[in-house]
Amino acid sequence: MANEIGSTLLNSLTNSTFDIGNMAKVLAEADVASQRSIVDKGKTKATTELDALKYLEINLQAFNSYVTDLSNPKLFSERQASSSNESVIKVTADETASLGSFSIESKQLAQAHNIVINTSYASPYDAISTGSLSISVGGQTFEPIVVDSSNNNLDSLQRTINSGDYGVTASIINNAGNYQLMFTSKQTGAAGEISMSGITEFDDFTTTAEAQDAVMVLNGLTISNSTNTFDEVVKGVSFTLNSAAAGQSQAINISQDPTKVTDAVKNFVDVYNQMNTILDELAKYDTSNLTPEQLESDEYKFYGDLAGNSTLREVRSNIKSSLSGAIDEISGNFNALSIVGMKFNLDGELELDEDTFNTVATSNMEALGQLFAKGGSSSDNLINFLSSSSSTQAGLYDLNITRLATRATSDPVAVTLGSDQQASGSRVTDNVAALTVGSGASFDLTIGGVVNSIALAEATYSSKQDLADAMQLEINNQFGSGFATVKFDTSQSRFEIQADPGKTTLSISNATGLDAQGFVTGDTYDGQGMMDLTSDESFSIKVDDSTTAEIDLAAGRYTLEDLAFQLTNNINNNTDIKASGNAVNITAIGSDSDGYSLIMTSNRYGGYSSLDITATTSNSGISFGIADTSKTGLSVDGTITTDLGTLNLGAYADQKDGRKINISDFAFIGSEPAEVRGLSFEVLGGSLNTTRQVSFAQGFASRLETTINDFFEQDTGVVARRTDTLSSKLSDYDERNTALDERYDKLEMKYRLQFSLLQSILSQSQSTRDSLTAQFSNN
Repeated sequence: MANEIGSTLLNSLTNSTFDIGNMAKVLAEADVASQRSIVDKGKTKATTELDALKYLEINLQAFNSYVTDLSNPKLFSERQASSSNESVIKVTADETASLGSFSIESKQLAQAHNIVINTSYASPYDAISTGSLSISVGGQTFEPIVVDSSNNNLDSLQRTINSGDYGVTASIINNAGNYQLMFTSKQTGAAGEISMSGITEFDDFTTTAEAQDAVMVLNGLTISNSTNTFDEVVKGVSFTLNSAAAGQSQAINISQDPTKVTDAVKNFVDVYNQMNTILDELAKYDTSNLTPEQLESDEYKFYGDLAGNSTLREVRSNIKSSLSGAIDEISGNFNALSIVGMKFNLDGELELDEDTFNTVATSNMEALGQLFAKGGSSSDNLINFLSSSSSTQAGLYDLNITRLATRATSDPVAVTLGSDQQASGSRVTDNVAALTVGSGASFDLTIGGVVNSIALAEATYSSKQDLADAMQLEINNQFGSGFATVKFDTSQSRFEIQADPGKTTLSISNATGLDAQGFVTGDTYDGQGMMDLTSDESFSIKVDDSTTAEIDLAAGRYTLEDLAFQLTNNINNNTDIKASGNAVNITAIGSDSDGYSLIMTSNRYGGYSSLDITATTSNSGISFGIADTSKTGLSVDGTITTDLGTLNLGAYADQKDGRKINISDFAFIGSEPAEVRGLSFEVLGGSLNTTRQVSFAQGFASRLETTINDFFEQDTGVVARRTDTLSSKLSDYDERNTALDERYDKLEMKYRLQFSLLQSILSQSQSTRDSLTAQFSNN
């Protein structure tokens, strides 16, 4: 550059010209060139490292998505459910389901009550009677429908019903030019029976489909439900009856699903090895094995850019450490990857012995879950680990439970039973068979010590009530009228025979040929005392966090069992209580000598479980098992002990279920964050004031997930800290470049001024020279 400046000056002196701008720029750039070179080299180096670290972060996060899948405990609890005939029964199971097999018979599908008004009309627009139509479904009465001149025809009434909430749907049936109105209950099951009053023509109707529950027999136990889907029978399992197949057992199997686990582990091994290749390429010192074209390609864009980089070395070391050694918190033999066939080869890649792994996957899925995922266990099978958070530390912790959770439970309330009795058959489980009676069907009926054989004619009956009427006729023939009343109780799906007032004791025995009607051969059906409610009763109840609901109990004759059933049904099906998701259970206790009572219990556990009953009436003058009361439950309480000290558990009881403890992520013991932050478990029972343990461990995938996440933690993560440092460096280099630009501008201006002055001096010298030359020439 010095030669260039000298040449420029010499040329200027010789030719009387001077490029001020060019010379100022050349000299100013020469002044900052060395510093700018240092800055540019530093910036290029930092940019290369930062881009490579961002590339590393993108690949680590992608890799971590596979790690996260493998660290999820639910993956190892996956269930597969199978049915031998899905056209009859379909079954699904979630991760909470226990393994096992069932034999299920689909006896009967649920169906909605369907009735057709017998009165027919020549047109859907013919007038019907006016009045107030009251519709009830399952004992729930809806707002009356005013039928007047604006809607007193089939078409208008149908639209009125279907546009409102009346518990039924209405359809107009064209029966060979005769129009009739059909009503179908919106509620399937035996409790969805329709009744109506207020319009004369609607008093006469034909039942075309009985209100009936779905019925299945599970391992010999008969179970009914208002819909065809049984969700609460077996925890975590849902059974759906698709068709009835009485007398045919379907095999149901709930088993582990090793396929997803095996696929997840294989994917993890493959992706780990891909990640290992990326780390190798980033660390390469020697690029001589690559062609110039490869070095310019995107595939090798970051090849060797982190060679000798301490951050990369720490990342590699921490990843490998997370997958090495044994996990002390896991009890038993399955605490190292090598035990399930996974190990590192000499190149640092993972290898999987699939035979060894598959053996464990098919025989001990629980052990695999502990090995890979985060999870916990307890020394007591009545304490269940539920979940953890990222704050929960691995360890074994002592529990001392001082109080178990309870449900709000009323005190026993006496029930006044009369001396008259009712005998009931078992639930009818097959709608078709229940309507057919074969030859020789009979049973012995005892009323007040008198025994008569009740024989039924071989026949097919049009409905269950028709069969009940046939029984009634034969009883009257044998005993005379006024001894007993027969009915089919649709809510209970069973035949019932009640002793008429004053006839007291009643029993059924020696049934023959009536198994399908609920009277099994060889069984005896003793009578139960009945309560006579001569008037409707009512009370108000608030269950847990529901709004206060008004509950009615219709006048009638009830056995203790029927009374408990009806009260439970009326409360749990109340719109306000049902909407809150709360429910109660009412059970009968007592004996003939001590008397009988009802006890009501909330289905919720804990301090938020409550029963508030008020405004109880007794219009009949007798006790029907309900009385004013206010009760609350209690949540589980106790302590958990860690290395830091003891934490009280009562404050962390779950509001929805007081058996559960959910320790906050912000829990402290003294001034230190508790090791058990985020730990959740449930206490179902067991001894009080005794030491039990709950443990939490991070499996290998969980440890690796935490390790990778830690790389990018602000202020503490090794990658995050380095990228922050490099970003600061780049900002500093940009500031230094800005300062150099400012220095360059100032120097350029300085040199411009200096060269302008020099040019002026040279110009004056030239003028003097020209003047002297002219004078000498004249002489």
